[in-house]
Amino acid sequence: MRKKIVAGIVILGLLSGAVLNGCSGGEGPEQAAQTESGNPEKPYDGTTLTVLGFSAVTCSAMEEKLPEFTEKTGIQVEFEQLSNDELKNKIAVSMAAGGSDVDAFYFQPFQDLGAYQANGWVEPLDEYFQDDEDFDVEDFLDIPVEQGTGDDGKLYAVPVFDEHYVLYYNKDYFQEAGIEKVPETYEELIETAKKLTDPDKNRYGISMRGDGFASVLTWITVARAYGADYFKDGVCDLTSPEAKKAIEVYQELLKYSPPGYLSKGWSETSDDFAQGIAAMRIDCDTQYTYATDPESSLVADSVGFAVVPKGDVKASGSESGWSLAMSAGSENKGAAWEFIRWASGKEMDVYAAAQGNFSARESTWENEEVLKTYPEDLVEAVLAVSAPEISDGGTLPDLQYASEARTIVGEALSLAWQGEDYEDALKAASEELQKLYDEQYQ
Repeated sequence: MRKKIVAGIVILGLLSGAVLNGCSGGEGPEQAAQTESGNPEKPYDGTTLTVLGFSAVTCSAMEEKLPEFTEKTGIQVEFEQLSNDELKNKIAVSMAAGGSDVDAFYFQPFQDLGAYQANGWVEPLDEYFQDDEDFDVEDFLDIPVEQGTGDDGKLYAVPVFDEHYVLYYNKDYFQEAGIEKVPETYEELIETAKKLTDPDKNRYGISMRGDGFASVLTWITVARAYGADYFKDGVCDLTSPEAKKAIEVYQELLKYSPPGYLSKGWSETSDDFAQGIAAMRIDCDTQYTYATDPESSLVADSVGFAVVPKGDVKASGSESGWSLAMSAGSENKGAAWEFIRWASGKEMDVYAAAQGNFSARESTWENEEVLKTYPEDLVEAVLAVSAPEISDGGTLPDLQYASEARTIVGEALSLAWQGEDYEDALKAASEELQKLYDEQYQ
């Protein structure tokens, strides 16, 4: 595993004109003592925090341990677990009103940090952790930290899980078809998917995301394998030969995907695989339990994992994940940091990882007891795609309004997946992304 170098949601139309001056309220690290309880062992005893989370192992594991946190610190936590969309909307509504009703929240910095930072919604955390040896910020992996770092070089989001793209495959289907080798290139993947497709048996070679917005994250993984990216040297050209090649490869894979792929995202492709309809899929490693849990999967005993295939240039394992942030409007910043450092600390991280949470800490991936809880070939694939030569960046461009960029690219890709002429749309998407880039960096 590698070490790190420490260094958006698009605001809803009804909130785009909101005045956010109140977001800088509350105590910073230098004022934290003003709200201390007088008990040096529990300086924030009696404080109640409001924390927003999402449906994932990292949150459920944290919630199980909250009584221990309260016993240790005297801090009560009112935790609300929401769907992804509900979480984003609630954050936007709260922060636009000043953010004082929320102290900390989970979010996806690769998509939303740029907008959150620009609008003053999140608190920079460097002053809180810089002298905290127990927290050990150097233990976090490179890209999750890069994604949580603002354009001012400060850390705004502490990683709580990291995910990569890997290849899922059905070992039994491979054996039945006499396929002895797991595909190592996209050309081999296409041929294998073709061989494993039998519509009469309701069996298809692979299930790929075909919903435009959802497919952006998997397409860029293919694109980087062929040498394409959102930007190169500050120039966006989604119409490059490399980008077009990646689209053609993706179109070929969709030919061997189950019907209805145009509306499918990660959950639908996961269902296709778990129900035995698809023999393979390329998607996030963090979703593995949907395939391996016998209570929800019909193929639990035959699941295999491997590194993503290579393109003309390399294999690519783009990363994304979730992090914890402090509301800039929190009136309990000292206590909020105590929660963040505990919820993302080494002890909690190991506990969550043992339950299936994919850690963003190097030390956790070196913990033998943790590794025993995962399938051996999955661990091998995760460690392989985490290497610098494969793990080549986040799944969205480094733009303030990354979510808007994803929508722009997704609309063009949607035309391609429908078999329509997409080149003009892709050219227009390049121009729009270039405009966003120039407005931010020039």
